[in-house]
Amino acid sequence: MNFNTKTLLFLIYAVIVAGFYLTFVAGVFALTVEPDEVWNLMSTMKAFGLPMPHTSALDSPVTTTGGLHFVLHGLIALWRSGDIAIHRFASLAVTLILLGVVFGVVERHVKDRVLALAGTAVFAAAPGLLLQASLATSEIIATTTFLLATLFWVRYGSRSVAMALLGGVLFGLACATRMTCLSMLPALLVWSIFAHRGWAARLGYPLLAVGISVLVFVGMVAIYFAAFGDTPWSEFMVAAGSASGITRPSLGILMRLNYVVVGDGIIPVLAVLALMGWFFCRLESDGDDPEPLGLCGFLLLAGGMGWLAWLLKAPIPHIRYLWPAIPMLWLAAILLGLTALGRSKRPRSVSVTHGVLVVACAIQGLLNVRMLAVGDSLALVYEVARGMRLGTPRDFLAPRKNQQILAGKLATLPASTTVLAFTAEAAYPMTYLSGRTVKALLEPVNASVGDYLLVQPSDHLIWRPRWELLSWLQNNTTLVERQGDYSLYRVYGNIHADSK
Repeated sequence: MNFNTKTLLFLIYAVIVAGFYLTFVAGVFALTVEPDEVWNLMSTMKAFGLPMPHTSALDSPVTTTGGLHFVLHGLIALWRSGDIAIHRFASLAVTLILLGVVFGVVERHVKDRVLALAGTAVFAAAPGLLLQASLATSEIIATTTFLLATLFWVRYGSRSVAMALLGGVLFGLACATRMTCLSMLPALLVWSIFAHRGWAARLGYPLLAVGISVLVFVGMVAIYFAAFGDTPWSEFMVAAGSASGITRPSLGILMRLNYVVVGDGIIPVLAVLALMGWFFCRLESDGDDPEPLGLCGFLLLAGGMGWLAWLLKAPIPHIRYLWPAIPMLWLAAILLGLTALGRSKRPRSVSVTHGVLVVACAIQGLLNVRMLAVGDSLALVYEVARGMRLGTPRDFLAPRKNQQILAGKLATLPASTTVLAFTAEAAYPMTYLSGRTVKALLEPVNASVGDYLLVQPSDHLIWRPRWELLSWLQNNTTLVERQGDYSLYRVYGNIHADSK
């Protein structure tokens, strides 16, 4: 490949990476405030002693998310309480660090800056990255921490007790930040058994690291629980078991196979391609540095275990529960594929491969733009998980504006007014934005004249109310405000009407 061609490819991939990052920035302003996002933030704010309107989100701490997310966003809340954009920009900053780490890892192992930038561009196209980078959730922080822990362990973890202790701390921080990382910890032990000689490196150091990881995880969760303050330990454990999937009945493997990340074959195909790439790399290695293969082996083990845990026992067949498993497998495939590409001596094959990578990134970029146009983050999360189909967006870039306008309307209602919603969890963003408690509309209906009922897009798309509730709504309320699919009704009819 001549100098001009390499320069052109470098510029193309640089534009692609910049384009992806700009879509992440646009997501901060275009995507609606999402229930899980503010659920985590409200829990953190309460633990930091900041005043929050009472809502069921504050009944127990969100134990699946904590650790570094808890510390970072707690400090941000102390500085600028309630400003969702600032919290989201923290995710953007961590995403920039993650992309920088990926670029450095690929460049180190393939020793080619063009291929390193190509790998970064492909990594930015990972499934669901827009929803992790643009929202103030914990997945992007956990992914970055787990990847840094992996790089440290592969390079230094087996050298001494001190290194094993430090590696354990890093893995523990990742697990405390996002509990799903616990399912990937066994990879540390399995990989070490096959990668090293001597029982200290094979069992002693990895067992020490796993033990320290669990201690760090438990310690940070305990700090979170203690800061939260008013939740009985038994309720805390019930909430933790339910949120992690331990105490929930499984929905079944076959049902999970319907979801896009597995059903359309992305993860299995990546795993197969990565294994094939690993095989061809070994054929052509000729005694090269074994570190790249060791890193890819760890990433494959960790990502595969995370994916298997999701398949067997995730509480919700939800794309967030597949993070950081997705980026671990994604990076393994990138490293192995680009290593093989860098060794290719056929210019035509290299050109065709670069063309495929550019087209694939362009397609994912267009899909990201469409997601921005749809704008409803909760609906997009369910669409990515194949829980629903949105099709073509009706109101381009309008949902976030509609959500803010209606939240402003709620904020102006008298303090004594009761606001209800079909699903309390879906109304957490309105509580966060308006500072007003929104309660669940229970069955049989228990509403009084003068109460307000909030109807949101998720009521139409995800949690569809029963016909009896819709009939009650039609017969006993009048429309006060409508902004797109957000509506506010005032109750005027029967008090304590029985919807059954």
